[in-house]
Amino acid sequence: MVLRKHIALEDEHLKKIEPLLEKHKGNLSAAIRDAIDLTDVALQYYGSVKDATFLIATLREIREDQAIVPKPIFDYMLTQTKDLIIEKEVLDHVFDPSEVATISEFEEAMRNLCTGLYWDALISITPDDDRNPSSVHAEIKGIDHDKRHFLTGIIGSYLTSSSLGITEMRSHLDTLKIDFERKASSNEAYNDLLKNVGCMQETFKELHAKPAFWRSLIHEYSAANYEIVALHRKFYEDLLIGKTPRAIMTSECLCAKLSLDVPLQEVLYDLKQVAETSRIVNRMDIDGEDITIHHGYRTMRAVEILKNIFLCMLESAGLNYDYQLTSNVITLKHRPEVEVKIFELLEHVGVKDVFDEPLRELVTFLRDNGIDSDRHTRVFGRRVGRRVVSDYEKQYGTIWTADKFRDALARIDRIPGRESAWDVGGSTAHYTVYKCPLANDADACHVCRGIFRGAMHCAFKGMAELEVRKLLSHGDEYCEVYVHEIG
Repeated sequence: MVLRKHIALEDEHLKKIEPLLEKHKGNLSAAIRDAIDLTDVALQYYGSVKDATFLIATLREIREDQAIVPKPIFDYMLTQTKDLIIEKEVLDHVFDPSEVATISEFEEAMRNLCTGLYWDALISITPDDDRNPSSVHAEIKGIDHDKRHFLTGIIGSYLTSSSLGITEMRSHLDTLKIDFERKASSNEAYNDLLKNVGCMQETFKELHAKPAFWRSLIHEYSAANYEIVALHRKFYEDLLIGKTPRAIMTSECLCAKLSLDVPLQEVLYDLKQVAETSRIVNRMDIDGEDITIHHGYRTMRAVEILKNIFLCMLESAGLNYDYQLTSNVITLKHRPEVEVKIFELLEHVGVKDVFDEPLRELVTFLRDNGIDSDRHTRVFGRRVGRRVVSDYEKQYGTIWTADKFRDALARIDRIPGRESAWDVGGSTAHYTVYKCPLANDADACHVCRGIFRGAMHCAFKGMAELEVRKLLSHGDEYCEVYVHEIG
């Protein structure tokens, strides 16, 4: 049945359908029917005349640096780039900075991008200031998890140029909400983006930088069922010469974490990551502030050394722990009350340049609280040594020699009744104690030796050796200690 309708067309409309008129040799009805069929197809695929117009126009403007990718291939590429982000330099080719200068313009550009990808995404980006925002709230809904995170990476990468970093991400059902706030720098904002969205970004950079190395390493680990231990070269060198390594770090980043300024839980988490990844231990469980280490070593001597390494690393962060050993587990219990007491007594050492009075107070404190004094007095000694070196550096600088080491340690060698002498020759400091009222006090001797070790490691950063030849407490006629500076 043919339905006849009267329609009004102006010259501009007739001009637009000229190709169809030519096709049908001037038959206007046939040309209109073709136009209706084309519109029907566009609406079916694009949803609206506006979207169809935008996409068809975009396809006509495709340049050499653009491509149409089949959906299965694009979905595969999206999966393979999970946890990666698109760098800002690449986005500048998509969102021209000269055309996208405000958040509202960027929001519109993001919607157009989703339209071009055939994604039914609902995107809202709300800033506190459209042109110069200090905070932005974004919401993405209507698409799956991977697509939401992909778009979050684009939004986050774009906002890093305004030093806006992610402070929170909340996901509920099909909606992802992201809060951005102004950071101290664009680098800090970028690091926030890596942490929340692009956790594999730096990893892939390293993989591409040295592919042969990483292929070989992965093959070795896989072939050995991951029964390989990774050590820093310095610590492996210690093992070669028969020394017990003072740490287990496989990366320099953990060294910076081991300080008094870093929160306890962050220290423990990083220690767990490095210990498990390097395969030093099988598993490390953290229960509040306490640690359970599942090691898998067969000899108790190895377990004892491993325990000492962990305690040493925790001590570097100002943390005091007690321990218990079994054949397959090391249990470390945090002692914050001891940390507080030692910190209090160190202030006393700094004022009077002595350690015997604070030591007696510490031993009494430990005894009254039922805490074994052996380990904690050693820790106290090492911290006294580090404190002495730190105070000395404030006055005389950080370049250390055997002479300066002697002068620094002589400051606290003022125990009433002690007779001692220092002798420095080249790069070696020789210390002799002929008489000491603390010789029969085991805790005091632990502190004395701890002072040397703490001061030596703090001053020479591991590039010196402590040699103990004789001790009054062991029945020798005098104490004799050497500090050999290496190099």
